This record gives sequence, C-alpha cells and structure tokens, in this order.
Amino acid sequence: MMQDTTTNTLTSGNVTIPVIDFSLFTTNPEECARQVGEASQNIGFFYLKNHGLPQDLIDKMFNVSENFFQRPLESKTKHMIGPDNTGYSPMKSETLDPETQTQGDLKEAYNARKGSIDDDITLFFAQGDKELQAKVGEFFKGLHNLARNVMQCFAIALQVPEAAGGRHYFDGSHQWEASSGTTLRFLHYPQQTGDPNTPLAGSHTDYGSITLLMQKDIAGLEVQASRIHKNVPWVAAPVIPNTILVNIADHLQMWTNGLLKSTKHRVMYNPQQLNHSRYSIACFIHANDTTKLDPIPTPLITQEMRAEGVEFEEGRNMTAGEYLDWRLAQTYNFNFDQIPDGTM
Repeated sequence: MMQDTTTNTLTSGNVTIPVIDFSLFTTNPEECARQVGEASQNIGFFYLKNHGLPQDLIDKMFNVSENFFQRPLESKTKHMIGPDNTGYSPMKSETLDPETQTQGDLKEAYNARKGSIDDDITLFFAQGDKELQAKVGEFFKGLHNLARNVMQCFAIALQVPEAAGGRHYFDGSHQWEASSGTTLRFLHYPQQTGDPNTPLAGSHTDYGSITLLMQKDIAGLEVQASRIHKNVPWVAAPVIPNTILVNIADHLQMWTNGLLKSTKHRVMYNPQQLNHSRYSIACFIHANDTTKLDPIPTPLITQEMRAEGVEFEEGRNMTAGEYLDWRLAQTYNFNFDQIPDGTM
C-alpha cells in the first residue's frame, strides 16, 4: 500500500487507515484528491485533520447531544422516528445487521434532515432553545460544505472529464437546497454491562455517498479490512482529537462499479463503557433524491468491474431516494406502541 510523507497512518497488521491533512485541498487539490482516492479504493475510510470545521462548534454539538439523551425516556419520545427518517429512535429499534443480529442495536439516536433544521424536529432536540437550534443548522451546513469539497476530491481522483463537469461533477447532485436523504444523526450508546462480543451497532455499510463521523472520548468503531475477503480481522478506528472520520457509502461503490469501497463497519463494546456512555455524531451525505445510481463518466471504471459492486446490484435500478427508503425499511421497526423502560 502506498504511503506519503504528508499522510499519517494508523496501521493494524497490513491494513492502514490514513490521516489526511485536508488543508491540501486548498494548497494542492490534486495531491489531496490522490490521497482521498487511494484511501477510498483500499479500505474506504480515512481521517481528515485541518478540515476547517471549528472545534468549539463540534464540542457544543456534543454538549447538546449529551443534554438531550440524559433526559428521561418519556421526554424524548415526542418526535419518534418514522419513514421520513427524522426524530428519536429508542434502544433496539434499529437492526443494522438483520441477517445475523438477535436483537436491535444497543443505541439511541436523534435524526435531523436538511428540511427539518428550522422546524419543531430540531427545536425539540435543542430543548426549545432557538439559538441552539440555529447552531445545529450552522453545524449541519458546515458538514455539508465539507462533504461537497471531499466529493470534489473524488471527481479529481476519478478523472471525470471536464466536459462532464470535472472536479465539480458531484456538485449538482449534492445540493443543499434539493430534497435528499442527507441526515445529521446524534448517537448515544449507554453504559453497558452485557456481552462484549455483542455488537452495539451491527455490521453494515452506509446508504448514501459518504459519511462524516465525529467520535468523543470512547472508541468502539471497527472497520472491516476488506470488501472482497469476508473473513478478515476487524480494525479499530480510534478516537483521534480534532479529526473527522470519513467513509465511503453505497452510492460511490455503485457509481464506480466497485472501484471505491463501501466498507462494512460496526460498533463494539469498549470496557470504558462499563461506567461511561459513548457519544458520536454522524452526517450521512446523500445524493439528491432523483439522482440515478448508474456508473459515472470516468476512464478508470469499466463494465467488467461491475462484479465488484454485485451486492448492490438491486440498488442500481433505483434513484438515491428510492434506495434510502428501501434500506430503511429493512433495518427499522417503526412500531413504538410499547417502549418498556427504554429497552423495547
């Protein structure tokens, strides 16, 4: 695996999760794109440092999240999650690996989407504080802008012809104003005393284009080292201060016929969780709802490479919006008639 003097690395065996200095996007976009493309093709995960999002804003969002999830269960259930993928999801309501999990994920979450920033969904999460609601919106937009810059790196790395849009190829399909599944998700994994071999969030790939993840204090995320060989060790993705972890999601694997990898990942028990909760924030970036998931124009992918993305073959006949609806229906139980003591 190629390494670069401008890239720090975290290595487990022969598997590397790069740490990319995203200031290169301004000073040397071609080199930044090379590193992003290499990481995406090899493992599908990379950390960004110097990403431009203020750390004090990230810290504030973690504080808002902690204050919300510390509330009693009955005060968190006013806006329950539904097919629109906004609102509160209690413990065990989502099963990310339905083929192998015997119970739902041991986490609770609260989702906001672009269209819900200014409405009661987000105001409720901010506990009625309109200034905090505005900060959530600022944070969400900042992450979306960062994601669009990362998508420019993909377009450069994939050598999209200028006639097709060049580095701005993905701009039109990832618009802030357009309807899409782009979701800001606040996650809480409560203190655990259970089986350390039971996933807190089951093995899965993400459903959109890319995901931006912020972790705090306690690790637990694990990444599957290969999308081809299934029986490979899981690699820990530790908490690195002042970085944002990025991973490839299903759209990009379909768009590139498998050249870029939508890497499976999961959350496992961390011994620190015996006495402490784990918090994370994820921003799931999706293409506009009407975007087709057909291969994109680039000389680097061929029809013969299509077998690399065979597991997503059914999704190729869908738009981005249809694909999200299909995946959510597979993983969620929206029957919230009974929620005994927060465990469902």
